[in-house]
Amino acid sequence: MIQQKLIRDGLPLLLALLCGSSGAGTRAWASEQPLLPEPKQPRSLQRALKLPDWLKLEIAYTAEPMTNPVGGIAQSSAWIQEGSINLSASSGHQKPEQSWQEFDHWRVNLNLNHLAGDASYASRIGAFLNLQTLSYPSGFYPTELSVERKAGSGWLQVKAGVIPLESDFEGALMTAPIFNSYVHSALNDTYNVLIDALPINPYSTLAAVVDLKASPELTLRYGWYDLGSLDSVSATLGTPVTMIPAGLGSLQVLQLDYSPAALSRGAPANSSLPPGLISLGGYGSSANGNGVYGSVTWRSGLALGLDDRLWIGGNYSPSVQLNPSPSFLGGGLVVQGLFPKRPLDLLVLGGGHAGLSSQAPPSYPTKPYEGLIELGYRLQLNPNLNLQPTLQWIFNPSGSQTPTPGILSTSLQISLNL
Repeated sequence: MIQQKLIRDGLPLLLALLCGSSGAGTRAWASEQPLLPEPKQPRSLQRALKLPDWLKLEIAYTAEPMTNPVGGIAQSSAWIQEGSINLSASSGHQKPEQSWQEFDHWRVNLNLNHLAGDASYASRIGAFLNLQTLSYPSGFYPTELSVERKAGSGWLQVKAGVIPLESDFEGALMTAPIFNSYVHSALNDTYNVLIDALPINPYSTLAAVVDLKASPELTLRYGWYDLGSLDSVSATLGTPVTMIPAGLGSLQVLQLDYSPAALSRGAPANSSLPPGLISLGGYGSSANGNGVYGSVTWRSGLALGLDDRLWIGGNYSPSVQLNPSPSFLGGGLVVQGLFPKRPLDLLVLGGGHAGLSSQAPPSYPTKPYEGLIELGYRLQLNPNLNLQPTLQWIFNPSGSQTPTPGILSTSLQISLNL
């Protein structure tokens, strides 16, 4: 009986491995994989407060304590945290998109953030780039107040008001969803573009964004941002703005997103990883220079856990006197369910090379580049809480005038969503 069971259950897997990741045998086996275990529904304030269907409320908390036991100009540590409230009102929240009437497409969005902690950790240890995603001055940030028309099953989506670049991963500019898996600021969010007054969350400006959906897979996005309003918007709730150079003029961004099924072929239908994506874009501003950026995210098809995504991305700007990091190249791998008994956990690996300009104020790097490698593991403890221990190696640290040894840092990102 045992031999029969081994033959019945093990032979298909053995054949799949022998056929290789690119063979038809592997694709056939992958297409017959059962769905991943359905995650438990998170506890939400929506249900606890018995809010009406047209009102959607979410509260999130993230902390990024970090220390560097090895390297740098000093061994130090820092704690920084962010709390956020998201509120959205729309009659279409609980309705299928196919049944939306015009009024159901529209919604009003509010996002408030509060940051607290030490944002100077990188400079204290001799790194030029921030090792923490949340490295911003402490204070309240009125990050979004917008009116939006969701495309639903249609072709037009618009948003206007006070918004950051990456206000919505469904329609975000200068970023890709897979970047949200990382802790280091150069890998998370906006391709390490560092021009003055860039409205990266939690900072925001008066702006308008238009999405044209030629098909479910192809979207053209355009955004206009008033950089001159960044200081005044941030100061509305008392946010310190002395660290923000005064924005001049406007920023325009044009981006093309293409998400063909072939880039995610074989992925479980209920994978928590984002679909495959090709994203290409460019930006221009009247006072902060121009540049291009892009990324590709795809499923490898290798026998790596239950699902995975590879990615590569970068940016280039000829404006070396305006952009502290005029070039960046990064890439990585995110694996879901590396261990079968932990199907919702993520293994995160990434690295990047940031070319630095000695001609761009306000902070002049002391070396021509800074590099980094990040390795992390996200433990999904329950539907609301995850912990992500992370190791980072910073090579060629460029934030100090004195020769600086490579930096090994450790952190534990804590994320709670209600």
